[in-house]
Amino acid sequence: MKELNYPKVFLLLAGLTLATLAVYGIVSLRTDDYYKFLIWNLFLAWLPFLFSLAAHALHKRNSSSLLLFPLGAAWLVFFPNAPYIMTDLLHLTIRSGIYIVNGVVQSRFWYDLTMLLLFTWTAWLTGFFSLYQFQTVIWRKSGLVVSWLFVLAACALGGYGVLLGRVYRLNSWDVLTDRHRLYQLMLDSVNRQSIFFSLFIAFVLLVIYMTLYSLLNARGSRGGARWPR
Repeated sequence: MKELNYPKVFLLLAGLTLATLAVYGIVSLRTDDYYKFLIWNLFLAWLPFLFSLAAHALHKRNSSSLLLFPLGAAWLVFFPNAPYIMTDLLHLTIRSGIYIVNGVVQSRFWYDLTMLLLFTWTAWLTGFFSLYQFQTVIWRKSGLVVSWLFVLAACALGGYGVLLGRVYRLNSWDVLTDRHRLYQLMLDSVNRQSIFFSLFIAFVLLVIYMTLYSLLNARGSRGGARWPR
């Protein structure tokens, strides 16, 4: 795996986030602030990247592996927030009455659609870079096979997390604050439709991540430094 320059990655994602917020500001001034909840959702999508940054920094300093476990657990809990933001496209159908008037699509539909897609792109890119960063740490500690098993587990959890968040309206912090509700919803979600939905989203996440992985590693070691073997 190619070792990335994560300070530059951070600046890239921060710049993309600022651009996304700027687009939101422009659109909200022209229409309304209905989509202000996207700002909170994007913040939640950033948390996995902050956890992976901390884990990567600890690993490079040869810190105790025990410190990586709580960061890994926190990362797994909050990672689904990154792909979840895609489901906010649902609000375009909820507000269809103001987007289509007398059979004519209003311009605000295109503003809101573009803004939602930009929020989704920013959140997904942030989440996938955090996954790549954590995979790098695991690769160095346990090898490539284990690192890809982690990726598969993360994508599966991401798909299931999107299900719990969108369909069952569960929040990430409910893992700590409302474990009884979490347990009950997990039991309720054991059905064919929920399993198919989770696996479908997991497959999409895996396909997109593998595309990003391939692009990052396409040039081998020429484009960036590698960890010493």
